[in-house]
Amino acid sequence: MVHRAEAEAPSFPELLRLKRIQAGLTQRTLADLSTISPRTIRALESGRVNARMQTVRLLADALRLGGLPRELFVTAALGPQRRGPAVGDPDLAVPRSVNALIGRDTEVRAMAGGLESDHRRMISVCGLPGVGKSRVAAEMAARLSSRRGWPVLWIGSGPVALDGQDTGFGSLMTSLRLLVESGAEDVSTVCRLIGRREVLLVLDGVADAKSAVGVEELLTHCPGVRVVSTSRAPWQVAGVQGTVVPPLAVPGADWEATRSLEALAGVPSVRLLVDRLAEVRPGFALSRDDAEAVVRLCRRLDGLPVALEAVAARFRVLGLAQLADAPAPDLLDLPAPGRSAGVPVTIGGMIRSGFEHLDAARRAVLEELVRFERAPTVTEAAEALRRPLTQVVDELGGLMARGLVRASHEEAQTRLHLPNLLRAALTVR
Repeated sequence: MVHRAEAEAPSFPELLRLKRIQAGLTQRTLADLSTISPRTIRALESGRVNARMQTVRLLADALRLGGLPRELFVTAALGPQRRGPAVGDPDLAVPRSVNALIGRDTEVRAMAGGLESDHRRMISVCGLPGVGKSRVAAEMAARLSSRRGWPVLWIGSGPVALDGQDTGFGSLMTSLRLLVESGAEDVSTVCRLIGRREVLLVLDGVADAKSAVGVEELLTHCPGVRVVSTSRAPWQVAGVQGTVVPPLAVPGADWEATRSLEALAGVPSVRLLVDRLAEVRPGFALSRDDAEAVVRLCRRLDGLPVALEAVAARFRVLGLAQLADAPAPDLLDLPAPGRSAGVPVTIGGMIRSGFEHLDAARRAVLEELVRFERAPTVTEAAEALRRPLTQVVDELGGLMARGLVRASHEEAQTRLHLPNLLRAALTVR
């Protein structure tokens, strides 16, 4: 039986023409951008010839396709005989971003690989507010949907239209929401609706607002279910793999040693910042004149994606040196981009939301760590708190699982680091 969505999936010639028109390009312009002859593009759009993979990549680059749209474009070029089973349109199944995901390929590949191999059937994606947990989950879901044909059942912050053409998914989504969000549905009903079907359930931020209900039972009774959750702390479900998404890597000490502009441009936080700066001022490119300010900004903002984007938005008015020299309170007061409409959310507000609901013991650990001028060892932190080492270690484990504390291992010592923005938020009231 062929699914309706599979039968109606556009062919590569149709998709190429559609993407070209959406980009506002003529065949001649696309030829110039891709270095492929206009005759070849006409032949590809008419279906008279098949595209070689190198040609497909050149066209995807010229059309500026990234993430899921690029995967679907390449998959269409492979032909139906090499595509995975399709259930619904994965393009509609996952919240999509207009920008490519930067600096997360290693994490996405590892987590997606674990779910594909059945090594893990649930992954809990944790980290600081604004670090990009939902974006990582969306990319992972898009890849798995594209490669494996798994329908994505998304519950949480993202708007999702899911597999409306596949009988039973509408009622399944309703039952899942009732189960997970309020416990107002019998888990056996949801298990019966899913049966042995392979589906990917994404719970985006659900665990931050309420207790998880029924997830363990779904994993037990529905062997085809895989679950991805995003939350500030790991979801306590048997067999879950907790993964902390760290901020993007920032320029290290080797930058001062080498002063290599090419190496600097490859650092993930720098790539993201430069990309967003170029959105504000088209034509902007990293230069030696701007390098010092870019390095300071990436370090001061800890490589936190939402903070880098917030600073880039001010580049329309302020220079990079002004932004890099801004006092900590000014950085915390920056409006967070891409948040829900309504009450404005600042970077400081987002950071504080990551620790304001901590219990007293964990808050005390954070407030003590702020007092150290250099990164303390675990032993030094326990001595300052006047508490047993084992107890402090337990509290630190919970803080690290939320991304609020980072550990580095130097000369047989574990040193504890607080993100700069978190330190500022704890200090500036």
